[in-house]
Amino acid sequence: MRVGFAKVDITPRVGVPLCGFGPFLNRVSVGVRDRLWARAVAFDCAGRRAVVVGCDLIGIASETTEAVRDRVREAVGLEPAEGMIGCTHTHSGPDTRP
Repeated sequence: MRVGFAKVDITPRVGVPLCGFGPFLNRVSVGVRDRLWARAVAFDCAGRRAVVVGCDLIGIASETTEAVRDRVREAVGLEPAEGMIGCTHTHSGPDTRP
């Protein structure tokens, strides 16, 4: 079995619209207290592969998920059923959904 890990900083620039709720609608970032990350773990065992990605975001639009799956399939041949993207559901990150 082979296992790999990765972590990428996905913190947006200051001034980006943030997701939110209630009285926090239409707010923008004014600074960075904590970085936002996308973390991944990949497994390969006897030719069977699986990749799990966790993002510090409120969620990801299905169109974005499909675009990522297409790019990953083209780059490394990973099929959609072999990967999963999840989010921590932070309300202090960028607005990533329509």
